[in-house]
Amino acid sequence: MKQWIVYKRRDFKKIYEAGYSTKHKDTRGFGLYIVKKIMDKYNGTIQLNSDEKLTSFIEEIYTARTGKEAEDIIREESPQILLLDIELPDINGINVAKTAVSLNPDVFVVFITGYSSYATESFEVHPYDYILKPIDFERFHETLNFVTIKCENNILNRKLKAIGKLPVKSGNGILFLNLKDIIFIERLGEKTKIHTRKKAYECTDHLKNLEASLNGNFYRVHKSYIVNMEMVEKIENLRDTYEISFYDYNEKAYMSKGRYQFLKEKFQIRLLQPQQFGN
Repeated sequence: MKQWIVYKRRDFKKIYEAGYSTKHKDTRGFGLYIVKKIMDKYNGTIQLNSDEKLTSFIEEIYTARTGKEAEDIIREESPQILLLDIELPDINGINVAKTAVSLNPDVFVVFITGYSSYATESFEVHPYDYILKPIDFERFHETLNFVTIKCENNILNRKLKAIGKLPVKSGNGILFLNLKDIIFIERLGEKTKIHTRKKAYECTDHLKNLEASLNGNFYRVHKSYIVNMEMVEKIENLRDTYEISFYDYNEKAYMSKGRYQFLKEKFQIRLLQPQQFGN
């Protein structure tokens, strides 16, 4: 995994000193001082841990002294995580974040600033966190840890989607199911059941987490069901129940009334389209 943090660049020795600030000699900054402490602790690499287990690494850190330098790095390197001050010498840090988000909507933005007045405006770029100086080290570490793990999850999910795989915890290992073999997924109490052509598998993952790893063939039809639309044979209205049947599979899934009405209206629109073109 490769990740970058854009912050400031130039005069590395001074920038990493406690209290050093690039804005004014009377101001004090601690962001990069903390980052450097973490780097030194782990021999040049920031090692992040979740539940005392090694999760991922930040391999490279790019720094920028000005907003313009930050934007240049963003365009050239496509960073996944940004730690940004707001009152930069030239371009406002929020505008720098807007540039990053326009190029990569999945980028994680964390503002580190001494000014609370920008908090509302910062919501325009949906930052993960807005940390005020002086920095709370534990909060900073938790934030950096979370966004790094989230980045790695996003990267892994995209790759698994591309090859059509769904990872599921199985005992002490991980089972990789072929998406094309999954018929539907249902939540049963504290467990989740994944129905496939071969067999049904149980896991503890919530549907929301699994849904993020599925491709466009899957549709959340109910709070407790996700179905592979390629496998659906029929959706039947049984009074207050909307039952889903599948090709060559006896188990049933169920659809909410709202989703059923939506699909019904959608299909009716499609049926009317040929007549409209004929007029």
